[in-house]
This record gives sequence, C-alpha cells and structure tokens, in this order.
Amino acid sequence: MVLYQKLRMNVTKQKIKPSMQLNLLKRLSRSLENGYTLLTALETLTWDRNLEEISNKIIHLLKSGQTLDQALDELAFHPIITTYLYFAKEFGDLETSIIKCVELYERRLEYAKKFTQIIRYPFVLVAIFSFVFFFIQHSVLPNLLTLFQQNDSNGIPIAITIISLAYYGFILLLIACVLVRLLWKYVKVRIPIDLQIKLLSVIPIYRSYLRLNTSFQFSTHFGSLLKTGLSIKDVLAILSKQQKLPIVAHYATTLMSGLNQGHHVSILMKQFTFINTQLASIFQKNSNTESLEKDLSTYSTIITDELNQKIMKAITYIQPIFFILLGIIIILIYLSLLLPIYEIIQTL
Repeated sequence: MVLYQKLRMNVTKQKIKPSMQLNLLKRLSRSLENGYTLLTALETLTWDRNLEEISNKIIHLLKSGQTLDQALDELAFHPIITTYLYFAKEFGDLETSIIKCVELYERRLEYAKKFTQIIRYPFVLVAIFSFVFFFIQHSVLPNLLTLFQQNDSNGIPIAITIISLAYYGFILLLIACVLVRLLWKYVKVRIPIDLQIKLLSVIPIYRSYLRLNTSFQFSTHFGSLLKTGLSIKDVLAILSKQQKLPIVAHYATTLMSGLNQGHHVSILMKQFTFINTQLASIFQKNSNTESLEKDLSTYSTIITDELNQKIMKAITYIQPIFFILLGIIIILIYLSLLLPIYEIIQTL
C-alpha cells in the first residue's frame, strides 16, 4: 500500500520539462553574475512568460522559509540539480554551484537525446518484427505443422519451441530490466545501505559506472567543502548528514568512525567498493587541506572526462548489440523453418 501511494504521488506530481529546468538555471546563473541577489534574480525570470509560473513558485517557497535546493526538490527538479545546490548552502558559492549544475545537467540531456536517437530505430524494428513473428507463429507454423505431420517430421514442433523461447525470452529480458529499474527507486529505501552496496556490486557493468560516479561525487563535494576552510572531520560530518547521496553519506559516516578509532582515511577508503583506489591515494599523499583540495579538484575533472567517455561508448554499443540479438533470433527462425523442409527432402 505504501509503495502504491509513493508511485501514485510520483505520477501525479507535476513534472517540469528538462529543457525548462535547464533554461531556468542558465537564466538564473546570468542574473546572479550581474550582481542580483537570489530573490531579485528570480523576480527577473518572471519577465519571461515561459518561466513566470515556475519562478513565482520558487519565490513563494523561498519566502516561506525553504532553501533553494528544497524549493527545487519540491518542484521535482532533477536530483543532479538539487544535490549540488544542497552543498552550496554549506560553502556559500551559489553561483558556481549553479554553473556546475548547468554543465552536468546539460550533458545529461545530451546523453538522453543521443540514447533516444540510437534506440528509436531498434524499437521500431522490434515492433515490426513482433507483428511479423505473431503472424508466423499463429498462421504459418500451424499450417506447416499440419503438413509435416503427415510425413512424421518432428522439426516443426521443435521450430515452434525454439522461436518462442528465443523471442519471448528476449522480450521478457527487456521488460524485466525496465521493471527492476522502476521498482528499485521505491524499494531501496527499505533496504539497509550495506545490503544495497552488496547488491549493486554484483551487477557487472553498472558497478563500474557506479564506482566512477561515486568517486566523482565524493571528490567534488569533499573538495568544494574544503575550500571553505573546514577541517576534514567537519567535511565528513556534513557529507554524513546529507540524504541525497546515500552511498557517500554511508562512506563519510564510516570514515568518521574510523578516524575516531585512529585509522587513516586512505586505508579506510581502500576498503570501499565504490571508491577508486586513485582517490584513496590522493588522501594518502596529502597532509594539508590546501594540497588535498587542489588534488581533489584536478581528480574530479579527470574522472568527469572518463565518465563522459564511458557513457558515450556504452551508448554507441547499444544499437549494435540490439541488432545482433535480433539478427540471431531471425536466423533461428529461418533455420527452424528450413531444417524440417530439408529433412523431408532427404526422405524423398
């Protein structure tokens, strides 16, 4: 019942178009660069008819006592945006945080557009093939089965089995992946973070992406908080209290506990599943916060480029893999139809 209510709330909650979210952030960033305060900058956005309603909602939420990240979260802005603005409260550089939000979110929209373009043709092809397959299975194969039963051929029943298993297995795999992805968002809140990490660590491809992404989040936010002059323990305290990045919060809590017991940060980080060993080495070689902050900033830039390359590479692999799987199914259909015919020819 609770899961149903959450799903219903998510569906009924009004969504703001990604392009509008990006446009609002860009306009807000430019207004802040011109010296406007946050409220004044939002008021200037109301001059734009497309942004007037959403800007007024944000202003109302801010005046009611909410912070900017809370207001945007209330209006269903993307987590990338609300996460960066949450940490902006801690180090006070709102303008830089919004610029970073724009950069990351714009890149995400580019990936989504590229993915949509790549998956569009395979999706249409599968839809057409599904219609053809339905026709073959319910019209062609039964007629062939009746014909070949007179010749005591076992090929057609085997053909029907092979085709059905191959095609429906392929479709069920796609449906299962989509359902697991949708349900995980609502089920994971009931699962302890330790168990979540164990479950995610067994997913072959996704765990590599998650390791890079978690290392990027940890290094970026840790470095940004260090710029404010906070100590390492103070930074870990802030990271452990936030709820937007559960894995980062869990790791920060573990590090705080380890530091209190006299362990070094780098040794503890090497034990984390979703933290790169390079990031642990950065903490090991730096003894002062200034050097650590510079190295973390450099590392986050490098890992951002690595993430971008891997995502684009993965996207370009989707279409060939899709076509190969579909091609295998088509070949199986042809073979399963031709082999029984060849078997009958040999008996003549």
